[in-house]
Amino acid sequence: MSLYRQAGRASGRTLALAAGVALVAGLLAGFVLGRATAPDPTLAEKVAELRSAVRPAEQGLELTATEYAQAVRGGRVVQPTEYQAAQADIGRVDDTLAGARADLRALSAERVAALDRAVAALRAAVSRRAEPTEVQRLSDAARAALRAAVGRG
Repeated sequence: MSLYRQAGRASGRTLALAAGVALVAGLLAGFVLGRATAPDPTLAEKVAELRSAVRPAEQGLELTATEYAQAVRGGRVVQPTEYQAAQADIGRVDDTLAGARADLRALSAERVAALDRAVAALRAAVSRRAEPTEVQRLSDAARAALRAAVGRG
């Protein structure tokens, strides 16, 4: 065994370290190149994504009327669980629309304002325990406003 290293020979650790650095550099360069050449999404693709993102709001509007009709009779709550579910559905609508508001406004600020008014009217009707037929009508109006806001109505 020699106490001196022979000239010109690299250790295994040095080779492994160099290979690791080269691998990381290659992956980084590939990622940057891939992102630079990736196509930008089209407007149609962005609108399709927005429509998908607001689908929970549309479902919430539909469920609000259904659950509310089971919960309230003559201005009185007869099924508290269903009434709470209707209120939770309105909350889900609000949360979903809040997350998509900027994109919705980019399509039409006027239609978003109409949607906000329709959802507020529905929320108020649920809170004051309006007749189920009124809540159904307001739910239908809010769903139509949502479809119009995303260009489907």
